[in-house]
Amino acid sequence: MKKVFSILSWFILIAVIILLMAFSVKKQKAVDCKVFEVVVAQSENHFVNEKIINNLLRDKNLHPLGKKKTKVAIDEMERIIANHALVKEVNAYSDIAGNVAVEIVQKRPIARISTAINSFYIDEDGKRMSLSAVFTARTLVISGNVNFTEKGALFSLARFIDEHPFWKAQIMQIHEEVNGDLTLIPRVGYQQIVFGKAVNIEEKFRKLKLFYKKGILEEGWNNYSQINLKFKNQIVCTKK
Repeated sequence: MKKVFSILSWFILIAVIILLMAFSVKKQKAVDCKVFEVVVAQSENHFVNEKIINNLLRDKNLHPLGKKKTKVAIDEMERIIANHALVKEVNAYSDIAGNVAVEIVQKRPIARISTAINSFYIDEDGKRMSLSAVFTARTLVISGNVNFTEKGALFSLARFIDEHPFWKAQIMQIHEEVNGDLTLIPRVGYQQIVFGKAVNIEEKFRKLKLFYKKGILEEGWNNYSQINLKFKNQIVCTKK
């Protein structure tokens, strides 16, 4: 008899749990979204903000505020935000209270192509990145007769500069000549740095840093009009 009672008690307990779970699920589906949070990962760039994301979702009739949990299209929200030209990653989710949040990582530009006919950023993955109407990033500028290819030699040079704090602080512009040679414009000093083609990048910057440590200290920043790195195992300088 005790055994039968014990089994019956377990069946009742399981039935109660199932009923409570079903009630909880039904209640969750019925709740309205009262809070929508946009979290943009901390960055020096401000291409995307809460207002932009709210307007984007409203335009597509996907904004979750006031909607039942079953009517909130999380996957579609993610897809729309991910398609934004300046968004790199997005994660959208909801909690048991029906509230919704999206976490966003922006794309990061490492250089800006600026020519008479075109202007766009190059992101850290070597791809084109459109300009923003709300924010202008402070990056290396690439001008002149630019023939940009994604993940090409010009990107390799821009990435090298971006990855080295000293050069990122010192080199403000790359100018591409008609013959494809590159000229670097420094922030400190009035000389042009003739880089040649974007090959042997690390070796050329090694030579330039050595020259900065020795030649510039001896002669001063403003005694040279040109520093030429094109030639192997030597630096050719032109004095003013």
